Amino acid sequence: MSKTPLHSTILSVPAVLQDTSPLFRDLPAEVRSSVFALVLTDYESDEQYAAETCYKRPHYFSPRKTDTALLRTCRAAYAECWFLPFVLREQSHWLTAPDRAPPEYRMQYTSMRMSRRQRNRMAQASLEPQEQDHMSKASLASQLQQIKKQRGSDEIVEIEGLRVFAQMYKLEGGNLAGLLNTPGLYPRRVTLTIRHADWWYWESDEPLRFEAGWIKAVCDVLPSSVRELRIELESLERKKDQVDSIAKQMREKWFFKRTDDAALLPDVTGRNVEVSRWSGTSTWHNKRWVRDETAPGRIDYYVLCVPFQLQHVVERKGGEVSDETIRAARDNAFDNHKMRLFTEKRPTETASTIPSYVPA
Repeated sequence: MSKTPLHSTILSVPAVLQDTSPLFRDLPAEVRSSVFALVLTDYESDEQYAAETCYKRPHYFSPRKTDTALLRTCRAAYAECWFLPFVLREQSHWLTAPDRAPPEYRMQYTSMRMSRRQRNRMAQASLEPQEQDHMSKASLASQLQQIKKQRGSDEIVEIEGLRVFAQMYKLEGGNLAGLLNTPGLYPRRVTLTIRHADWWYWESDEPLRFEAGWIKAVCDVLPSSVRELRIELESLERKKDQVDSIAKQMREKWFFKRTDDAALLPDVTGRNVEVSRWSGTSTWHNKRWVRDETAPGRIDYYVLCVPFQLQHVVERKGGEVSDETIRAARDNAFDNHKMRLFTEKRPTETASTIPSYVPA
């Protein structure tokens, strides 16, 4: 028999009137909400991930955590913001093989094999002060349902962001559409990140390519809450031209439709793309990828992000949307062949004759 979640027990007792507190006496609820949001925004913890992994990267050098001391001050504060650590946090999911996700996320696979009693215990703890940083689809749905039920409202519960790291075989297999179809999931921003080791046949240094057969299924479940969909493309610095080519084709060919029929479109000029670079270890799974090194033990990465937004938002920011993309979105023309993105390896991009990797 499952116990009542702690947050439900706390909220079942009326809060003491805080009429002597300037926070509650003088500040309106809207201002308090902004203050609480600043306090409860998540941040990277001091405990670093191991360097020799493929999930340690900018903004993910360590597990993210939330300081929830505010929730322990009084029932009045708890009642107003107990759900904020969840809705403010960018919910991160790895649609990958288990070894490509952080250990706290890999626990989800173990939990699937737990007994019902063990799963109930995890569910009861899921909304307590951020003991779990990542959730499976089932846990995510459970959290959203609990928040909506506790708030006693028919309005949807929007979360700030959903970030998905996906290997190509998982993406093309429909896993992103499956995640977005989670009951009650209404993100305002969706970010899809394709890392260097997520591309097809990266081990063989194959030219980059991006299939489009998965897009229609995503559009069938993409909620109207999504204001922006971002696609991050990461590869080696020496493959910069390939990444740029994929991004250019994407801006010319791709679009996304929400369930309310509104289209999210890219700026064809590329003025709003975001470029970043970072360096990481060349060792993973006891292999040192010397082929890709720019210095002993180091790989340099090139990252480009293509945003998709409503047409008036793109144009208001000085961008342009191609007529071809507008027509395709209007006609729901999801042509997998035309939307396929591909590159060809150039002589200057060919790696040297040294082996791809050596034992670490």
